[in-house]
Amino acid sequence: MKKHQIWKNWKFLMLIQTKFRDQVVKDETRNNENIGVKIFASFLVILSGFILFADKVSNFGLTNSYAFQDVQTFIWIITQTLSPLILCLGGLLRPYKLSYTAPVYIYFIQLYWVFNASKLGLDDVLLHVYALGFTIIVFIVVLLISLLFSFIKSMDRLRIHNLTTSLRNYIVFMYKDAEEKDLIRPEKSTDFRRIRLELTDKAIENE
Repeated sequence: MKKHQIWKNWKFLMLIQTKFRDQVVKDETRNNENIGVKIFASFLVILSGFILFADKVSNFGLTNSYAFQDVQTFIWIITQTLSPLILCLGGLLRPYKLSYTAPVYIYFIQLYWVFNASKLGLDDVLLHVYALGFTIIVFIVVLLISLLFSFIKSMDRLRIHNLTTSLRNYIVFMYKDAEEKDLIRPEKSTDFRRIRLELTDKAIENE
C-alpha cells in the first residue's frame, strides 16, 4: 500500500510539473519562429502594397483590356484583387510588424486620392504627407494595443507563477511536512493518508 501511495504521489507531482512546463514550451515555441519565413512573409506584405501601383509602371506587354476601358484599368482591377490575398497570406506567416507600413501607406494614398483625384496627383507632396501622418497614427494605435495585450499577458504569467508556487507549497506540506513534523494526530494519520490518496487518484483520473 505504501509503495502504491508513493507511486501515486510521484505521478501526481509529475502531472502538475508537466502542465506548467507545457505552457512554458508553448511560449518559447512562439518566440522561436523561423527568421527566413518571417522575412518572406514581410516581403509579401510589402508587395501587397506596392503591387497597387503596377498599372502606373508598365502594361507588362498586355494588349487585351478584357472589356475594360484600357489595359491600365484592367491591371489596376487585377492588383486590387490580388493585393488583399497577398496581404492575408503574408499575415498568416507572421511577418515583421514594420512591414505593414507599406500597405498602410499605399492604401491610404489610394483611398485619399480616389476622393480627391481632381485636386491632387499621385506625385503631390501633400498627399504623401497625409499618408505618412496616417501611417504614424496607425502604428501608434497598434503599439498602444500591443502594450495593452502585453500587460494582460504578463499578468497571466504572474498568476500562473503564483499558482505554481502555491501548489508547490501545498504539495510539500501535504506530502512531506505534515508527516515529518508530526502535524497530524496519530489517530487521524490513517484517515489523512487515505483521503490524500483518494484526492490524488481523482486528480489523475480527471486528467
